[in-house]
Amino acid sequence: MSSQADRQAEQAPEVLDRVNQIAIAPDIGAVWELLVAGLRRFGFERVNYGLTRGRVGTSIGDPQDVLFLSTHALDRVRAHHTSGLYRRTAEYRWVLENVGAVSWGWVHAERAAGRLSPDECAAMDEMATSRRRAGISVSFAEGGRRCKGAMGLAAPAGETQAALDARWPEVSAAVLALCNIAHLKISQLPLPVPCGRLSRRQRELLDWVADGKTMQDIQVLTGLSLSAVEKHLRKARDTLRVETTAQAVAKAALLNQMFAGPVPDPAPSR
Repeated sequence: MSSQADRQAEQAPEVLDRVNQIAIAPDIGAVWELLVAGLRRFGFERVNYGLTRGRVGTSIGDPQDVLFLSTHALDRVRAHHTSGLYRRTAEYRWVLENVGAVSWGWVHAERAAGRLSPDECAAMDEMATSRRRAGISVSFAEGGRRCKGAMGLAAPAGETQAALDARWPEVSAAVLALCNIAHLKISQLPLPVPCGRLSRRQRELLDWVADGKTMQDIQVLTGLSLSAVEKHLRKARDTLRVETTAQAVAKAALLNQMFAGPVPDPAPSR
C-alpha cells in the first residue's frame, strides 16, 4: 500500500467510531460537538454550516428559517447571509451546481482564467479582507429541490492554501465521511430555528391536525375548549409566520417539528 493508503487505513477505526457516535447523537448540539472535535483531528480549526429547507432558486429563503452553526462569530455568519452577498459569490454558485468538496483556491484559479462574472469578481474583492485562512467548501447532496446544506472548513491560521491542497487527498475521505453523516443526522432532527420554536401544546395540536382530526375531535382528545384550540393554533401560525393552519402543518413538517416527541417549552422572549 502507498503511504497515503496506509495513513487512511490508520484513520479508519477512529473515523468509524466517531461516525457511529454522530449517528446515535440525541440532538444537534451533540452532533455539532462530535463533528467539530473530529474535524479538528484532521486539521480544520473553524467550521461553518448552513441548512435551509426553504431554498427558492438561488436564494436560501428567509435567513430566520435557516439553521446556521459555527465555531466562531455566528452573528457575522448570519449578517453575511442576511446581506445577500453570498448570492453574488462564485463559491455559492459552485455549491448550488455541485456536490462534494472544493478548495478555496478554486475561485482564484477561475478568476485568473477569466471564468468569473464581473459581479462575482466584485463580491470576491468585497470579501477579501474577511477571508484570511485556507479552507475547503463542502456541498451536500439533497433529496428535495428546496433543501440545501453546505459547510466551510478552515485550516489553522498560517497554513497556506497550497499546503492544505497538498494534504487534502490524505484526509478527504475521512473528513467527508464525518461531514456527510453529520449533515444527514442534523437533517433528520428538529431544526432549532426562530420560527420553529413551538410550544408543546402548539406542536401537539398541529400533530392532531396533520393526523386528519377535526376541531371537534381535537377538543375531545385534548379536553380543551374550541376557543382554546383556536388560540393555540393561531399562535402556532404566528410563530411559523404563515396564514393558514394547513401552511403551519406544512412548514412545521419541513422543519422536522411534526411528531417530534415531547420537548421543553421555549423560553419566553425578553
